[in-house]
Amino acid sequence: MARYGFSPATRVFEAAGAGACLITDYWEGIPQFFEPGREILVARDGAEVAEIARGLDPEQARTIGAAARERALAEHTYAHRAAQLEALLCAS
Repeated sequence: MARYGFSPATRVFEAAGAGACLITDYWEGIPQFFEPGREILVARDGAEVAEIARGLDPEQARTIGAAARERALAEHTYAHRAAQLEALLCAS
């Protein structure tokens, strides 16, 4: 995957689809999939994960999880990926 760019772990999309409030480490391309601070939280290290978790109240977590779920269902389902692949293959 590294040779061709980047590909986030499937579990990120699965958790987002379930409405989970995600705290992730940085990976290339996050903004192409989820908006940091609104749909996903990004931490540099374990200390930052702890800091984010301490400052996060349940309502904020629900809001972020709901935004992640909305984005995942609108843009990141297997059906979306199949359509993208089909479009790429048909364009060749």
